[in-house]
Amino acid sequence: MNRISITALGVFAFVGLMASSGGVAEQQNQDRTGAPGSNSPCSACHNAGSTDATSAFEVVDPSTNESVTSYLAGQDYLVRMVVESTNASRYGAQGTVVFSDGSNAGAFSMPAGNVQLEDVNGRHIVEQNSLSNSNVFEVTWTAPAAGSGDAIFYMSGLACNGDGGTQGDAYDGASFTLPEEGTSSLTDLSLSEALPVGQFGQWTWTAPTEGRLVVADLAGRVLSNRNVAQDQRLEWAAKGMTVVSFVSNDGRRASWTLGAH
Repeated sequence: MNRISITALGVFAFVGLMASSGGVAEQQNQDRTGAPGSNSPCSACHNAGSTDATSAFEVVDPSTNESVTSYLAGQDYLVRMVVESTNASRYGAQGTVVFSDGSNAGAFSMPAGNVQLEDVNGRHIVEQNSLSNSNVFEVTWTAPAAGSGDAIFYMSGLACNGDGGTQGDAYDGASFTLPEEGTSSLTDLSLSEALPVGQFGQWTWTAPTEGRLVVADLAGRVLSNRNVAQDQRLEWAAKGMTVVSFVSNDGRRASWTLGAH
């Protein structure tokens, strides 16, 4: 399953992503998914200690039980948010699916027994309903209408040591871009060449083809908007969390969530 993102989430403090074990959307009306406009994800309250965590998405076609790399408009898919850990005893997760402008992409329904559906300021959220013995959180996602373009999945995951506090818990964030079937994606290109590279307090990126690169903060404010030529090299300061989106002149898209480096 392609994980089309760079995640450097978990560098800002907040009061407990999962300190509210019933979910921060339910108990605090907070969106901590890492999507544009969300509140900062967690690391200060949940200090990893000896616990480890890795978060990932899987989108499955229920008719074939196979992972998909694109969606058909209006079709139902099984979305799995998975938090892997070698030594955790409890798990939590919060996720959403949006378009590049931050609006809802598709709709959630039929949550699994350890999952609840919430709304935070109009954004649809799926999250744990209590800290879970299972590291898998499943929900049905109905894909958006034809011509909608890329659906971008964002997730915050937590692996807990089970002591009831926040010390020794581990956090990891993930994002995943799912293009609409019948449209091309930058997954057709060499993403090893297209990914931004962070070093010495800045990001460096080389355009794989002609297009437009937009850098925005998590509130959706555009920090940079540039037309680029093929193989053009760009640099920008790594200050805070940003969402970087690229649209090629022939309509292919990719996006990355980047943090301070």
